[in-house]
Amino acid sequence: HGFRAWAVYQRIILRLPYRVITQAMEELFHETASAASIVNFIESFAEYYRCTESIMVKHLLESRFVHADETKSSICGVDHYVWVFTDGRHVVFRLTETRETPVVQELLEGFQGVLVTDFYAGYDALDYRQQKCWVHLIGDLNEDLWKYPFDEELELFVSAVKNLIVPVIEGIDRWGLKTKYLCRFKKQVDRFYKTVIEGREYELDVSKKYQKRFVRYRESLFRFLDEDGIPWNNNAAERAIRHLAVQRKISGTLFRQGAINYIELLGIAQTCRFQEKSFLKFLLSKEIDVDCFQFARRIRISRAVVREPKV
Repeated sequence: HGFRAWAVYQRIILRLPYRVITQAMEELFHETASAASIVNFIESFAEYYRCTESIMVKHLLESRFVHADETKSSICGVDHYVWVFTDGRHVVFRLTETRETPVVQELLEGFQGVLVTDFYAGYDALDYRQQKCWVHLIGDLNEDLWKYPFDEELELFVSAVKNLIVPVIEGIDRWGLKTKYLCRFKKQVDRFYKTVIEGREYELDVSKKYQKRFVRYRESLFRFLDEDGIPWNNNAAERAIRHLAVQRKISGTLFRQGAINYIELLGIAQTCRFQEKSFLKFLLSKEIDVDCFQFARRIRISRAVVREPKV
């Protein structure tokens, strides 16, 4: 089990190609194995830890909020989508053939919390209370501002958004995501909508686009002002899925079953990462619940500095 755990760690965490893993096996352990053996190791571990993923899904359903995001992945040369779901402590991935959102409803059946997402229209049809990601919105505004650098109308619009959200973010840095402090910004939000959004006629299509977005998502843009502990961004999902994006560049196309096994183990690895636990030591322990897994941290021994006597 330990030997196979080492091989799985090399593939999942270090992203090493199968050929390199087999070479390291021979050099370190004097054992000969094929690339197919590594694939079998990953498959058997994915099956062994399938109950671990079920435990993590249960934790997600009990959470106050869940981040969701998706990215493309090539399966035998055909575009598929990998979805990530996380509450900041547990991470679960799913693979689908399309970008349609039934996978969200299937995984989060019975979920009563807030779904934190970007502005992909597919999320709008879901029957969840939602918080839209301000980082995505700010990024879109900045991108369009670079496209139209001399447009005064858009510049004034972006400036008004900045004057609204910057004090809110500073308040979050100071008090945290606590509504008893953040509720004071509701008046500024109302003033922003009255002066910038409602009853205003913009000439540029890009300004009209953002005006419509603010109208459509008013409730879900400011959910974090009404409910304690709701994040104002989707950064946790971005962090969880970034490892997969790097692996995609290394591996290129994948086979479907291999990809399913890979993302199941990657979800456990990212859960260990979010909880600041060692994925390798978790595998070696044969524990199935990441939350229950404990390991002894390395004790740092500070060495005394010996100073030379002054002459």
